[in-house]
Amino acid sequence: MNGRTNKKLAGVALFAALTTTACGKAHHGEKLAPEAPKIDAGKAGEPATPERVRLTDAAVAEAGITTWKVQVVDLSHLLSLNGSVGYDENRLLQVAANVKGRIASIPVDLGARVKAGDPLLVIESVELGRTREEFLKELSSLNVAASAYERAKKLVEAKAISAGELQTREGDYLAKKAAVDSAERTLHLYGDSEETVARLRAGARSHSAVDGATLTLRAPFAGRVIERKVTPGALFEALQPLMTVADLGSVWVFLNAYEKDLALLHEGLPVTLRTDAYPQETFHGRVDFLGSVVDSQSRSVRVRATVPNREGKLRPGLFVKAQLNVPKPQGEAHAVLAVPQGALQTLDGRSTVFVEVEHGVFARHHVEVGHSFEGFTEILAGIKAGDVVVTEGSFVMKSEFAKASLKDED
Repeated sequence: MNGRTNKKLAGVALFAALTTTACGKAHHGEKLAPEAPKIDAGKAGEPATPERVRLTDAAVAEAGITTWKVQVVDLSHLLSLNGSVGYDENRLLQVAANVKGRIASIPVDLGARVKAGDPLLVIESVELGRTREEFLKELSSLNVAASAYERAKKLVEAKAISAGELQTREGDYLAKKAAVDSAERTLHLYGDSEETVARLRAGARSHSAVDGATLTLRAPFAGRVIERKVTPGALFEALQPLMTVADLGSVWVFLNAYEKDLALLHEGLPVTLRTDAYPQETFHGRVDFLGSVVDSQSRSVRVRATVPNREGKLRPGLFVKAQLNVPKPQGEAHAVLAVPQGALQTLDGRSTVFVEVEHGVFARHHVEVGHSFEGFTEILAGIKAGDVVVTEGSFVMKSEFAKASLKDED
């Protein structure tokens, strides 16, 4: 009995010793689970961006990271906007004919400079020819009716015909006159000028032949042929664009202004433009239109400026950078806290800067931004003067924070 009891006690002691040893190994040998990343309120289920990342000196040098000490700066109110050159649509015309026909000839080539009244296209139109013939026919009938009416007035005075007969001939004359007026309006609608109609009238009186099928389309203003859509001999439909003429002596420049800058803008503001095509030159104009609608995607408003372009250097489609000298709001302090625009990135849908809190350690700070002037952006909240923020390489920092958040998720 005592032997069995001693064996049982020894087994219990051995089990307790093994259990104690195993627990000790688990306590000292297991790797502790990483601390769960903090998740912003309202973003449960999404990987949270860490508050800080650490980079080695080699990684900092490879990324080309440079920093800038936040300070209060004295900014001139030069608002920088990007945009592009467009046509002055008041001096842009798509040349078309109001009748269908065929291109007889094209006196000007693509790129040609034209003056007001210069011929652009010569067309032939069966429909126009028929309308001119109808006009001549109605004109001849009117001449006959006019002669009959004048003769009837003399006969009434001589009591050779009744007053009723005079009224009949007067009515016939007025009807013929209305038909001629209608035919003449149609000719003007088709593009015939007053000179052409006068020539038709003269031909009808002299019974001389008149070219009744061709029409010359002329430039309405001085400009340049920027597009030619037809070739000689081509058939075309009424109102089909045949050629485009533009006066590039002035152009419209369309800029994109963010909604936070709307309070600074108004019509009449002077604009200074620069473009990569002519880096040593500046172009000057004035704002003459502010858009009435904010784009739902970019949160920007379209701003238009008219800019003289006498040398034709500003071509439609050219990208430009504009500076607007905007008035400073009353009561606003002149010196403001600002950072270079390159320091700002968007992280978690918010404007963010990366602050170096110690050597090689960078913390993300969400900031509230104001206006942007001269390459700097006003900071209203989020950092303080004396903080050191990343300028060059801030996009690399954004990538490092994104990678760190994925590691924490794993």
